[in-house]
Amino acid sequence: MGRASRVSGQLISDDVDAVKLFGQVADLFQGVFEPLQIIAASEERALFVARDLVLRRRVALRVHLDPTAASRSWFDRETQLLAALDHPVLRPIFSAGAVGDWMYRASKWIEGESLDVAITRGPRPLPAVLQLTRDLAGVLEYVHSQRIVLRRIVPASVMIQLTQRAVLTDLRYANVHMDVAPPAAEPDVAIPFIAPEIRAGHAGEPHSDIFTVGALLYLATTGQAPPEDPAAVQSPKGLRQACPQALERIICRALEVAPRDRYHTAAEMLEDLVSDLGEYDVSLPVVPERYATDDPAAWEKLLRRALGDDYELLGELGSGGFGRVYKVRDLALEREVALKVLHPYLTVDPAVVERFQREARTAALLTHQNIVNTFDIGGRAGLQWYTMEYVHGRSLDRIVTQDGPLSVDRVLRMLLEALEALTLAHARNFVHRDLKPENLLIEGDTGTVQIADFGLALALGGEQLAGAHGLTGRSGTPAFAAPEQLLGEPVDHRADLYSLTLSAIFALTGEVPFTGALESIAARQAAGHLPQVNDYRNDVPARVLRTLHLGAARYPDERFGSAQSYIAALRESTRSSGGLLARLFG
Repeated sequence: MGRASRVSGQLISDDVDAVKLFGQVADLFQGVFEPLQIIAASEERALFVARDLVLRRRVALRVHLDPTAASRSWFDRETQLLAALDHPVLRPIFSAGAVGDWMYRASKWIEGESLDVAITRGPRPLPAVLQLTRDLAGVLEYVHSQRIVLRRIVPASVMIQLTQRAVLTDLRYANVHMDVAPPAAEPDVAIPFIAPEIRAGHAGEPHSDIFTVGALLYLATTGQAPPEDPAAVQSPKGLRQACPQALERIICRALEVAPRDRYHTAAEMLEDLVSDLGEYDVSLPVVPERYATDDPAAWEKLLRRALGDDYELLGELGSGGFGRVYKVRDLALEREVALKVLHPYLTVDPAVVERFQREARTAALLTHQNIVNTFDIGGRAGLQWYTMEYVHGRSLDRIVTQDGPLSVDRVLRMLLEALEALTLAHARNFVHRDLKPENLLIEGDTGTVQIADFGLALALGGEQLAGAHGLTGRSGTPAFAAPEQLLGEPVDHRADLYSLTLSAIFALTGEVPFTGALESIAARQAAGHLPQVNDYRNDVPARVLRTLHLGAARYPDERFGSAQSYIAALRESTRSSGGLLARLFG
């Protein structure tokens, strides 16, 4: 074959008359195929985009031109192999035959681009890499079951369709062709994608294909081809920090130098990925029996499967009556977020799901430095979740439980910041209705408070969410809920002021303000009882205590009329105690 030139997306050998060849194809296939464009051509082979005039669709038309060439049997054997195989990742053959001295085959034309072209724009999106992993591992498991080893897959022969699904277009180097394939030196670009044992002249085995897939995934993940020496491979995570640990693990194991150290089968490789990242599943209309468990390991297993290629599960952050919170990595945006999974018992009713989605979207419009941002809402396989900003810190509940009561300065700062957020929320007619220490997140570096779960409380509060978890029509958490909430009376923004005040008292004393049965809590609230901070410490100014008691007054009309008036009262109450707030906020 002579030297080839690439012109306008075509790879044409210099010793080929492209115009003449195009005319010959048009004449020989008249009435069957109409050639549209030459993609590649040499003295022996050519590839066209053509229109199938019978089926009225575009096809890839491959033609072998030289009946005397040693590669004729090779072309014929590859055509037979492709026709015998049936897998969505292999390009299907529509027809094949001979016209004069030429042999041809017509196959599916792939709308998309090859991996080597896609990678020129940089590393592939991580969800696309994970889909590629599934596609390649799946086709390996299929061909290996047919006792076929592909031996060589290079980026140029991996087509990425518009749907992001992969298609392999070149099986010329499979083991079933070795007796007819003419020896040829491998181009340098192919070497990193060929297993070391095949480079050394061995026939290859399934482990060899595992290596090739690992090399392709390395390229897709990092944007770089692996080095020719597998021992010199850098960690994918070192080149791309957002690379999921599971993906890095399977790539590194697949690229082991010794075949015995790689995965034994493609199925084992895929199972290793699925065990960490899960796989797509169809949505279920009802809650399956298996969701009845509260076992954390069972939750995690189900969640990994449901999250699919959207998120990588990094660990559990906490749990409560509404469900569980996990730290995850958003693989599309490559950032860490908190993902709250609602308990299926809360979302088995489609009406609840619809209201949750609507309210959460509305709450996402609340943008304030002291409100946790809501990013996305999703669900699959009977689970419903939403993602929110991941706050690097701890909840007020955890801080006090682990470290003890906070200083007066720190509590007042938290209270003021939270009231600033409520000023915005209440002005837009949002009432949280479940403010409590678990929903007050404190950033580790700045100490700034952020309020979480606006959308959740709005959507699910006040519903008869029964049963197994002891939730009732009364919204809020009893230990911090306003009296009117526990009694099922109408609730407005002043309920938030009550709950926030009790959270501040908890931070000052280290004790939950009200414990015991719901009826006992309601009775003590009705009597106007509040925890006495002076029983726990004596450094809280009396005027500050009086302000807190007004914030948590028994009746809404006795509380502050707004978060803004609460802020003003706090500032006033500290003026005679050394300008505490002035020192905190300048």
